[in-house]
Amino acid sequence: MAAGRRLRTAQLATQSDEDRCFIAKHGVVVLDGATAHRASAGPSGGDYASVLGAILAEALDHGPHQLSLVEILERAIAQAIEVLQLEKGARDSASCTVALARFGEADTVDLLVLGDSTIAVGSAGGSVEVITDTRLDEIGLPEADEYKSRLVRGCGYDEIHRHILSNLQKRQQRWRNRAGGYWIAATEPAAARHAMIMRRLDVQWLVLATDGVSDCLETLGISWQDLADADYTGLANYLRRCHAWEAGVDPHGSLLPRAKRHDDKTVVTMRRTQLEG
Repeated sequence: MAAGRRLRTAQLATQSDEDRCFIAKHGVVVLDGATAHRASAGPSGGDYASVLGAILAEALDHGPHQLSLVEILERAIAQAIEVLQLEKGARDSASCTVALARFGEADTVDLLVLGDSTIAVGSAGGSVEVITDTRLDEIGLPEADEYKSRLVRGCGYDEIHRHILSNLQKRQQRWRNRAGGYWIAATEPAAARHAMIMRRLDVQWLVLATDGVSDCLETLGISWQDLADADYTGLANYLRRCHAWEAGVDPHGSLLPRAKRHDDKTVVTMRRTQLEG
């Protein structure tokens, strides 16, 4: 029996529509473009994610196979900067999170996470490992605490909330891609060197998800295993269930404080299968 892989995807976009996913022959790319809470004349986070994701997918299938995921991402960011004509090192440019999986021989998978998208890994032994990058949250910016506190108090998504988010984004940009801050795909290719990377053996399944999915799973009692086991219809239903809960149960963010009532939701699952041969 030879090993194969079954891939499934589901997406539920909001008005911003800044999530992107790419399925390559040898891997998967999931990106979450950052929503701009302040006026910007340049490309959006979704524009940036589209360009970067296409470059990454091409590199996974046709680039030098000896390159590490870090090297692939570093080169891809440099190319995206050139394609979009961005200023290298600019802190107020478009950006996106990155979750990468590259399939190796048998059940070996190389993984990379940069930013708050998540990869969950199910092993042959039944264990589940959840990999995400929490460095932005760990900075502990006061504006983040302020907007969440207001939501808990029932203030909702008002003009003050939007003003706080604008100030928060401005402050976050000061910490972007610098020591002691956080790292993200934007205008500094070397940010790739600070990604979380790992190789896993005996992988039975993977789930790659943006934070619009991962943030609501625990609240709704949905496990990573549930997502991994779902078919296309099941995956789409899980995303609709999250959206419906946000709209009907927690429209003002008081139960699950979050920057927006709804965020884009993207999930890709990979499960190892057995092929006759």
